[in-house]
Amino acid sequence: MPLRLRGIIPAAAVLTAACFPSQTAPPGIPSPASDAATLRTADGQIAVHALRLGWVGVKGPHRELDAPAAIAIPAIFLGRSWTPWMPIIAYAIEHPDGTILVDTGADAAFGEKPYWACNRRMSLFYRKNLRFQVPQGDDLDTRLAAVGLSADRVRQVVVTHFHADHVAGLHRFVDRPVITGVGNWPQHRGSFTCRLPEDFRPDTVPATPFDTTLAGGRALTADGRVRVVTVPGHTPGHVGVVIEDGARRILIAGDATFDLEQSARVGITGVATDRRAARVTQRTLSALDSTGVLVLPAHDASVFARMRAYR
Repeated sequence: MPLRLRGIIPAAAVLTAACFPSQTAPPGIPSPASDAATLRTADGQIAVHALRLGWVGVKGPHRELDAPAAIAIPAIFLGRSWTPWMPIIAYAIEHPDGTILVDTGADAAFGEKPYWACNRRMSLFYRKNLRFQVPQGDDLDTRLAAVGLSADRVRQVVVTHFHADHVAGLHRFVDRPVITGVGNWPQHRGSFTCRLPEDFRPDTVPATPFDTTLAGGRALTADGRVRVVTVPGHTPGHVGVVIEDGARRILIAGDATFDLEQSARVGITGVATDRRAARVTQRTLSALDSTGVLVLPAHDASVFARMRAYR
């Protein structure tokens, strides 16, 4: 078969599959559904809270697509099948040095056209290819209050990346340190930053190797037990946060994977900007999980039960 046809036929197969849906909208939000979970390190010095801040549904090729990167965005636009609703999870880390917030979740206004008007090109992608629900009580203030915290107590914010469902509340924290990966700023594919102040500038962390040692990165606390590390593939500067718990470790992984089953099969999201790096990251996440590291993605409904079972 000619080389060009070898490339065309798989591409056509992907696009054809995307055009014939198995469902036309996300199914109903799970009920009952977990909305928060807390774990503490063995010495009691650090608490990690998982906070559900709404729900997101994406098209099938967005969640996973084994195809060349050039096909991904067209396949997503043409796709008509939807995933089940997935939680949008931010994390609050209580440490003696202060509270660290990892991502800031979605906004109830996502369903309204004016919210997206400041960036029409990104508005088209989000409104055509994602569905959001932020029920009453899934706002950041309510979730923080439920674990005894408040926005005023947040000392610094880590942004894993700038997709809209991770930064909707970021404008509230621009008066304190905001940390992200160097490749995430000033923009990356899919970033939605137009609602931030024009003079906003995050503190960017240089990329470091990502492997099962979880070494390096930047310390967020004086004792070095909470660190920002590179978790590459999803966006050019995608980061996560490592929490040291004696001989154990916890990794807040952002959108590096949708869930650990996807990592185990080395499935790649359709929106990954570096597909080769994303595959390596998936293998690393699966290896970390198999050795006892608690891996906490941003859209994995199993996070709440796994945190409660920690230890």
